[in-house]
Amino acid sequence: MTKRTDITETWGLFDRGHLPYRLLLLAKMIDRATARQVRDGAGLTLAEWRVLAHAVVLGDANASRIAAAAAVDRAEVSRALLSLEKAGLVTREADPNHGKRQQVNVSPEGLALHDRFRRERITFFDTITADLDDEELGALDGYLLRIARQTQAFDDE
Repeated sequence: MTKRTDITETWGLFDRGHLPYRLLLLAKMIDRATARQVRDGAGLTLAEWRVLAHAVVLGDANASRIAAAAAVDRAEVSRALLSLEKAGLVTREADPNHGKRQQVNVSPEGLALHDRFRRERITFFDTITADLDDEELGALDGYLLRIARQTQAFDDE
């Protein structure tokens, strides 16, 4: 087994001028922890959890809308939906307003799993942000949104 490097050392490999590297590093750490938690706690892959969570939050959803909201490839969403449908966590039916599109509906079992596991996710988020007070969390959220908007504008060029 590979010895894990202390995050302080890894964080310091590049200076603050490499903030995107640090954001990616943190995102990967959160993804790894989340993937393990959803596998062990909900029996889902990370992609399946994200699709289920987005379907619950969006309500009126289809694969394209979920993919856009999650900023992932539509094929990834389609594969996850197929697995979720086989597990009885979602159903799909023809969208009456769009001939080719399928409407995604979360089943009662899917909603129950989401609600139970969402509480665990909130506990995880509270734990990793425990050193930040409400004002700092609000500021961080605002900073991240500003960076996301600039990145989206750059990507749209």
